[in-house]
Parts: sequence; structure tokens; C-alpha cells
Amino acid sequence: MAQWIDSKYTLLLSNRFDRFTNKNGTINFRCPYCGDSQKDKTKARGYIIEKKQEYFYYCHNCHINRTFSKFLEEQDPGLHREYVMEIVKEKAAGNVVVEDNVFTKASPAQTWIGMKPFKKLKKISQLSHTHPAVRYIKERKIPSCLHYKIYYADNGYKWAKEWLPSKFQGDFLGRDPRIILPLKDSKGKYFGAIARSIDPNNSQRYLKLNWNDDDTGFLYGLDSINQAETVYVLEGQFDSMFIPNAVAVGSMHWKLIQKHITATNVVVVLDNEPRSKYLQDAVDSAIDNGYSVCVWPSHIKEKDINDMVVAGMDPADIKLIIDSNTYSGLKAKLAMSVWSK
Repeated sequence: MAQWIDSKYTLLLSNRFDRFTNKNGTINFRCPYCGDSQKDKTKARGYIIEKKQEYFYYCHNCHINRTFSKFLEEQDPGLHREYVMEIVKEKAAGNVVVEDNVFTKASPAQTWIGMKPFKKLKKISQLSHTHPAVRYIKERKIPSCLHYKIYYADNGYKWAKEWLPSKFQGDFLGRDPRIILPLKDSKGKYFGAIARSIDPNNSQRYLKLNWNDDDTGFLYGLDSINQAETVYVLEGQFDSMFIPNAVAVGSMHWKLIQKHITATNVVVVLDNEPRSKYLQDAVDSAIDNGYSVCVWPSHIKEKDINDMVVAGMDPADIKLIIDSNTYSGLKAKLAMSVWSK
């Protein structure tokens, strides 16, 4: 089944189930079949799981298992009819083609690579616990539930050159170990990647690929957010893995953000570097563009959210700090003047 359609209809179900959350693509709510615990109303053990580019429903309490189509049919027959019609329409238009269970969008002017670049790579979840990439990810305290979304390449530059030779034209002698973070658009279609070096001595920390040469830039997490809720716009990809409904942009390109983040409530959360002229200008620009911004309180010493987690802070507490220190307009300007002193 087309992954982006499954993702779309999953979000359309969000207001139907108790304790529905979508945290970095992990969708969880109270099971509609068994009701979870009758004693503890906070229990939520039903999950929408992505496996081999398809969605499934599974409950860790009653252990019921359904394809997403069957789950949708049982929970909302009317919405399921719309879902089936949309798939039929896509197939009839020739807009959905199958490549080893991976759906890509056909275009007369453009060949979509899909997930081909990742097929020969191993996921972090598939590597030995002693592997340097696994140790690196664990040291950064990246949630284990996200390890299957992160890939590894022994020679990241060679891999990047293979899939985007027009940008990476040189040769890299020796090893260039990198973790690979796939980029997907809002429909779940692969359009690029961020290759992050795990070698502390590598001066080229990131390699950025967009093989569709379109206006999606290098936005990370577009496929995992619910634009009906508050969206948090962060700098770092790792940072976005700890905050629900967050994307990472690397650098603040406002036209790019405005085009792809259509949510009514958007909070820009930049790194905590008050002496950085670049960040001061970026925060000022966010305010001038009408966004709410997080201005970190003075007791936070770490540079970014990932560093805060590594230092022992709970992501839930970090989220609370962000929400408690979010300002807009003149209040944001005043808070910014205090932060940058």
C-alpha cells in the first residue's frame, strides 16, 4: 500500500482515539479493541507500526494485529471507503508504482530514486551493539525506538558520490564512517539524506543530499509531523528526535519553512548560544517573520537539546522548558535582549 496515503489517514484518525500521540513517527494510543487497562486510564499500548514501507496496527496488551487497511475499515468504514478510493485513483493515474514494496511518485520530468540509496546500507538496529556507529548513537542517547530509521555507511562520501555525483565529484581515500538520516517529504517519499560523520576529526561534519533538486531543501521530519498541532522547528536532526512533532532545518530558510510548515502554531527553537551573532540574527528574523520563538532561560548551559539529554535532562522536562519560555512579538524581543547579554 502507498506509504504516504497510510500516513495521511493515520493522522486523520488522531481525534478518534484516547491518548493519541505521534512522537517522531511513533504513533501510539489506547487500544480500541481491548480498551487497555480499565484501572489505569493513562495506559496506551496500541501502536501504528511502519514495516517495509507499510503500516500495521498492533496492541501490546491484547496482541491483536491488523493491516492498516483492515484496521481503518473496522474503526471507520466511511473513512476507509475514502482511503480505498484515493488508492484506486492514484493507481489509475499512474502516480503510484511499486518497486520492491516501495512506492514512488511517477513524474514525466523527473525520476524519483525512492529508497534505492538505502537498500544496501544497514540500519543501526541491525548492527552489533559493539559497532562504533551503535556506540555513537547510544552515547548521543538517541531513543532505541528510532534506531531502525538511521542507517550506516562505511564510506559516506563514496555513498554520497554514487547517488549525487553532480555535487560530490572528488575522491575520498580511506574510510569515511557516517550515519545516514533519510529525508522524506510530507507524503513519506524519500528525497534526500543527511550523512553525519562519526569521526570527531573529520572537518566535513555533514554531507547533504537532495537528489530531486526541488524546493524541499534538507528538511528532516516532514513525514512525521501533524500540522494540526503545534510544530517545533529546530536546527539539529538529533535534537528533533527528542521533541514531539518537530522538524529540523539545519539553517533557517524562512521561505522553505513557510512553504512546507503550514501549521497555525509554529515555535522556532534555536540552539542555546547567546553569544552567536548568527543565532541572534536568526532569532530576530524568526520574530520579524511572525513566529513564536523559544528563548532559553539562563540556567540552561548546554548548547542544544541533544546535549541537554546527554547531560541527564529528561526530554519531557526540556519540552516543558521550551513551552514555558516561548514568546512572540515585543515580548520575544525583550526576552531576546536579556538572553543575548
